[in-house]
Amino acid sequence: MINVTKSYLPALEEYVKYLEGIWERGHLTNHGPLVLELEQKIKDYLGVKHFFFVNNGTIALQIAIKALGLKDDVITTPFSYVATTSSLVWESCNPIYADIDERTLTISAQEIETKITDQTSGLSLFMETLVGLKK
Repeated sequence: MINVTKSYLPALEEYVKYLEGIWERGHLTNHGPLVLELEQKIKDYLGVKHFFFVNNGTIALQIAIKALGLKDDVITTPFSYVATTSSLVWESCNPIYADIDERTLTISAQEIETKITDQTSGLSLFMETLVGLKK
């Protein structure tokens, strides 16, 4: 039987070594050595050049909006988590809502087509997927 509610914990001695190092440095996150080490291991494992942790999905969306250079109107759906819209507003974009397809419960391609204008810079297809449109 696999107990899915039981947490996996390292040996206490191993865990205490990490805690002692953290206490000595006084550095928990934000480019701390353990975060940097884990990021590097993930980059190596995935074979990618860039990878970094963020503290939540809203920040990840804001970074994506900036990286894609989205401005003006971004088509999204109101049938999503609040961070989808709030990250757009926070980055000075104007969310334009397209309804969902009643069969798939995802944003409707037909609705998207009716919402595209010269001011449309991107699509937010679902919470963590942003697509930039070249003007």
